[in-house]
This record gives sequence, C-alpha cells and structure tokens, in this order.
Amino acid sequence: MIKITEEILEVILSILTLVLGTNEVNYIEPISYEEKELMTLYIEKINVNNKIYDKNSLLNDIDINIMLLRESDYPDEDKGTVLLGGHSGVGTKAYLKRMDEMSIGDEIKLYYKDKEYVYVVDNISKDNKDGKIRVDYGLKDYNRLIIYTCYPNDKTSYLVLSANMIFT
Repeated sequence: MIKITEEILEVILSILTLVLGTNEVNYIEPISYEEKELMTLYIEKINVNNKIYDKNSLLNDIDINIMLLRESDYPDEDKGTVLLGGHSGVGTKAYLKRMDEMSIGDEIKLYYKDKEYVYVVDNISKDNKDGKIRVDYGLKDYNRLIIYTCYPNDKTSYLVLSANMIFT
C-alpha cells in the first residue's frame, strides 16, 4: 500500500528539478486515499458484519477485508451478481471463518447506497482452488450473491455459497 504524503511529493519534485535542470515542474494534487465503505455484508447466523470497499480501493484486499471481486456487479444492477471473497480458518484475516456453518435457506444481507438487499442461500458447493473462480450464475432472472472462501480442512478447495435476492 503506497501513500503519497506531502513530504514524499516534495522529495520527488526536488529530484525532478535536479534531473530536468529546471524548477518548472507542474504540481499535481496528490490523490486522496480517504476510504469510505461501499457496502456492508451482514450475516447474523455466523456473526459477520464487515465493510466492503470499492473495487479500486486500496482496502479492497483479501488480506485486509472481505474482497469485492473485479468481475462483480452491484446489488442494484438488474439481474446482477455480487461476487465476494474472504479468508476462513483461524486468525485475524479469517473474516468468513464460520461460513461452513451456513445452510440452504439462511439469510444474508447487503447494505448498499442506504438500502437493504436480502439474499437467501440456495446452494453450497466445493470448487477446486486452482487460481480460477468458476461462477454458476444460477437462474438468470434473479439478482445473485456468490461468496468464496477456503474450504475447511482442505487447502485445495473453495467453499462456494450462492444466494438469490428475495427482496429489496
């Protein structure tokens, strides 16, 4: 994670001035890394209440939070599929450590743009952990939520939980 501070920017400008032989270097306002959550994932059954950040956020990192995958849609997109991933197991990075306790029919909520989106789990499966994520979009007439995490006691597989949106 790189954060450009004013001090670093001044050093860069000084180096550019020396290299270019001029002190006429255009100043560019540094990008703000102030982060605000995009949505919140709430699963009462397994005590999950985590912020989800924008796809381009430095905080959208599986080692820091539950991650919104780049291929993901958003909850308010018609027939869209939200794709999330996170660590399970033990430790401070295991945000989805109890995902294997989920059952078909359980509720999952996403809060996005001041609106609640409710999903019901309709499939729990296992997928090979081979660097590829396979997405079963299920019924194309529904908005979907798919969550990937490590399969308990199996380092070669993902636990994949799929859910249909039931109402907004």
